[in-house]
Amino acid sequence: MGDVCCCTGGGNSGKIASRHDDLPKDPPKEYRNYTAKVLRQQDGKGLSVELPFKLDYASLPADGKVKNPERYFHHEDRCFVDIYHGSMVEPGQKMPFNLNSFMKSYKDADKLHPMLKTCEHRTINGQEMTYAVIKVNGEGNKQKMECLGIYSGNDFWIISYGYKEGDATAEKMVERSMKTVKII
Repeated sequence: MGDVCCCTGGGNSGKIASRHDDLPKDPPKEYRNYTAKVLRQQDGKGLSVELPFKLDYASLPADGKVKNPERYFHHEDRCFVDIYHGSMVEPGQKMPFNLNSFMKSYKDADKLHPMLKTCEHRTINGQEMTYAVIKVNGEGNKQKMECLGIYSGNDFWIISYGYKEGDATAEKMVERSMKTVKII
């Protein structure tokens, strides 16, 4: 599994996204209505990201390294967005942003045959993040995943966007949304 990278790095009015989010679940044919989602962590800080659709929520089982893991997601034929959040059990320890961590919230990730193509530091909205491109060839279609990893104190956020290769509309949605990601 080319798990090579071990990178670390340091709009609108906010609406708290939750499993009770009242935004329409089905996105419009073309992504037009972006709304800022503010996903909170326990210390009051949070991740802000603009998306044109509602996010669903699931809590995940804790493991020995990550406590309070949770997942916000939206999946449709054209694209998906998956946001994985948690706190490190050991203060000061960092989640390594690599292929395994970017695929962590996916059940049976190996069946997707992920390949890490790019993993580098980027500055977005003045904040250091890890940016990765992963190619996926699962379930009969080739997809591109663009991922961001960002730290916020003892917490981490992993945002994964995926879309079918060659889908210019979904690619533009991802590009627009990625530019809005920030810790507030």
